[in-house]
Amino acid sequence: MTFLNPLLLWGLAAVSIPILIHIFNLKRTKKIEFSTLMFLKEIQQSKYKKIKLKQLLILLCRIAFIIFLVMMFAKPFDSGFLGTPGEKAKSSVLIILDDSFSMQSRDKSGNDFESGKKKVTEIIDALGTNDELFFTTVSGLNAARSTVPYKEFSLIKDTLSQLKTSEVTRDINEVLYYAESILNSASNTHKEIYLVTDGQLSFLKKDLIPQSGFKGKDNLHFSVILTGSRDANNISLDTVNVVSKIFEKARPVKIKAKLNNHNNFNSVNKSVIISYGNHKEEKVLDIPANTTVETEFMIKPEAAGFSSGSIELVQNDIADDEISGDNRQYFSFYIPEKVNVLLASGSQMDAEYVKLVLTTSAQISASTEISTLFNIREINASDISREDLGSYNSVVIINKPSFSAGEVDKLKEYIDAGGGAVIYPGALSDISNYNNTLMKELDLPYIGGKYYSETPVKFEKIDYDHPVFEGIFRRESDKNNPGIESPELISGFSLSGGKNALSIVTLTNGTNFMEEYSRGKGKLIMFASAPDMSAGNFPVKNLFSPVTIRSILYTSNINGIRPAIAGKDYYAELNRYEMKSDTLLISSAGENVPEFIVTNEQTQLLNLGSTLNNTGIYSVINSGRDILRVPVNFNALESQTGRMKPGNIEVLFNDTYALNANVVSPEEVLTAAVIDLRTGKDLWQYFLILAVIFLIIEYLLSRSIMRNK
Repeated sequence: MTFLNPLLLWGLAAVSIPILIHIFNLKRTKKIEFSTLMFLKEIQQSKYKKIKLKQLLILLCRIAFIIFLVMMFAKPFDSGFLGTPGEKAKSSVLIILDDSFSMQSRDKSGNDFESGKKKVTEIIDALGTNDELFFTTVSGLNAARSTVPYKEFSLIKDTLSQLKTSEVTRDINEVLYYAESILNSASNTHKEIYLVTDGQLSFLKKDLIPQSGFKGKDNLHFSVILTGSRDANNISLDTVNVVSKIFEKARPVKIKAKLNNHNNFNSVNKSVIISYGNHKEEKVLDIPANTTVETEFMIKPEAAGFSSGSIELVQNDIADDEISGDNRQYFSFYIPEKVNVLLASGSQMDAEYVKLVLTTSAQISASTEISTLFNIREINASDISREDLGSYNSVVIINKPSFSAGEVDKLKEYIDAGGGAVIYPGALSDISNYNNTLMKELDLPYIGGKYYSETPVKFEKIDYDHPVFEGIFRRESDKNNPGIESPELISGFSLSGGKNALSIVTLTNGTNFMEEYSRGKGKLIMFASAPDMSAGNFPVKNLFSPVTIRSILYTSNINGIRPAIAGKDYYAELNRYEMKSDTLLISSAGENVPEFIVTNEQTQLLNLGSTLNNTGIYSVINSGRDILRVPVNFNALESQTGRMKPGNIEVLFNDTYALNANVVSPEEVLTAAVIDLRTGKDLWQYFLILAVIFLIIEYLLSRSIMRNK
């Protein structure tokens, strides 16, 4: 016999109350003998003994009443000789069907997902009519419907016929978390969970979180119903990355795709196709067994704004690729119409060359009119503290003499939030102030002293893979000879690298000419000298214009589009966008119904995860215009088709979750396993009857004593 509410057994301590009362009443008073009462003593002695016996019986009745009453509330349950097959206490039953796309696997019994549906039906048929039944898929665990029990079990069977596999996947931690929250609203103390799954290794062991125990596990029967045992053959398109970090019209954008052969045999002639607007391109690859292969595509966007596309692995042979759910990934990027630049310099002449480059950087717009890419606001460097830096994509600071603590705090907040800056120290710059105020507060490496050289120094090494230099040199041979574009520099500051620093260009004197610093969500690029002729001839070199423009575009961080995972949290930073109303429309090019979200002025981070439940491209629209395009893809872990053995599953749940899991293998007869689990009987009614009986006896004994007094 077990108790479904064992914590209530602490109430047995209440038996001490009648015992203490009885002991207190036994306190003997002082006796005074009267001669006239001596003849009555004999008669009263025998009567007193009877009363004392009845008082003892009353005490025992009260103790028994408390014991049986407490045990009744503790819900005694027997699965032994008092229980009979099929006789069971009312239960709250939760059935969870794994609908992740790995359930597309097949074995001799057929498709895992269809087998799972049949097993759900078998479980339902084995339940009692008085049971409370909840049903949900893994993808739908967080939906409001999952917390509402079904009044008619037949409705679940109708629902099953309409179900398809989902791109939303969860790990076992999420499943147990949501399962516990669903059953918290259940009306019965006794609870059962049936998880119908393929037993995928990555599903059961992803980021496993050890727990002291599932809440209410003493009243819980937990079963894992396995749908198959064979590892499926699979090739997956694991990731698609937009490699380019600078986006301009008519400039190539590099997209990389990573394909994974999970099989123990080679796969040849696999077709991979990129779709971008009307543009399609195909590549044919061979993928060796148990290896990952990368392929690269170049596309050329012709218009500003959001651009989206997809890459697909064509499932041309099901023998080596049984799962289709992981064969397509989506991408998105943004090409700016305008870039807002704050140009702050010690004097107007200091910014002359940079301003010339920015104002002559022309682009052809959709209306064929000539316009510059940059919106420039030029100020004196001493006026930075008066500006709202958040309204600029990049801040360019040239030959600023010194920084105040307030200016540094403002710049720090701006960069941490994702802003970018380009700094050119010059002849007026106090490097001691830069180090002790700017670099110290930003936690960046200090700048070395100023150097002067009678023999001009040149570029010795360029990081051609850095986004600023990517694609600048058309001929591969130019990369091996940086001297052909190198300026001649006669003075500058020593940038030596260090924490959070990346060297982009090094000089022949061993110092760095150009460095990138990372901080928070933003970037800072620093040059060793000002962009004027006093430090060298860099401003008149052909390299100056593209390096200046691309440095500003790189630090501007306009794109910032992060891919989402279907069904997972995805936070949009609304303060980065120009919001013209407090309503957002979330829509997809697929079959999804558009969803409206109402925000307010205080909303900075908005979680869009609940709306991103299918792979594809989602648009976030405000006042009729796109402010964000989100590519939503699947979780690559779902492509790993290896399964966990039943014995290991039992150990896993017992050791990690302190759950005694009943694992039913695909070969077992499920109905028999469920009926065996459900054998037993509630005994609380019997304990209630016993408590009432002792209460009646106590009442009768008390009345008898009162009559005899």
